[in-house]
Amino acid sequence: MIKIVSGWSDKGGSTTALIELTNELNRNNIEAVFYGPHEWHLDKCNSDLNNNLKINKDDTLITHFLQFPSRPNVKKVILVCHEKWWFKVGDIPQYWDTLVFLHNAHKEYHNSYTGESIIIPNLKPDLIKIEKPELDLVAGIIGSIEDRKQTHKSIQRAFADGCEKVKIFGSISDANYFEKYVKPLVLDNVELVDFTTNKQEMYDSIGRVYHSSKGEVACLVKDECYLTGTKFFGNEETDNEVSPLTNEEIINKWKILLEI
Repeated sequence: MIKIVSGWSDKGGSTTALIELTNELNRNNIEAVFYGPHEWHLDKCNSDLNNNLKINKDDTLITHFLQFPSRPNVKKVILVCHEKWWFKVGDIPQYWDTLVFLHNAHKEYHNSYTGESIIIPNLKPDLIKIEKPELDLVAGIIGSIEDRKQTHKSIQRAFADGCEKVKIFGSISDANYFEKYVKPLVLDNVELVDFTTNKQEMYDSIGRVYHSSKGEVACLVKDECYLTGTKFFGNEETDNEVSPLTNEEIINKWKILLEI
């Protein structure tokens, strides 16, 4: 049994990536369950809450955003890192056997960690590219509305580039930040769409995306823009390359790591 256990399972890029990993493993006849503390992931894959987790010695654990006091008594422990400064793996007492980074720059950022590691990018979502020149000046801002995402800067950048409309796809996770920085910019040409799970429909409604995050690892939004033919305007935090690996190649890397 593969048990994926995370300290975060609410809306977000890491949760989406772990849901995709769980589903892809099960599609490959590898039994996997995604455990998390929030309920958002429960109807999206084979899943449960952390409170119901029971660990057996024959299990393989894939952990994320969690610290354990010691190595669990299981077959293998793999830590997946999706973070930068908010989860510095080099400062955490090692309870895992192998650590998964998302790309080379991510590994270099955590250079204080000197243990065993491997690079496996996130799986790619099932999205298609369409021609949409008429939407070139309709910008999307994708992600939770909070200080780390710098939503207000993305709005300002979009209009500075001549965009005629901005759509914000994300939930308000920091009410104070929203009231102070974003709400004053929500005029007739700014639409608060909220979080959506229909990514194809979302990308089909915009021509470009602005991303101004203070901290990003492997920008999932950038990957999705590449797949859908949507122009992407990021910053130095989103300069990672889009992985050329197919999902089949990515899951094969996981099979090798999981010794399947």
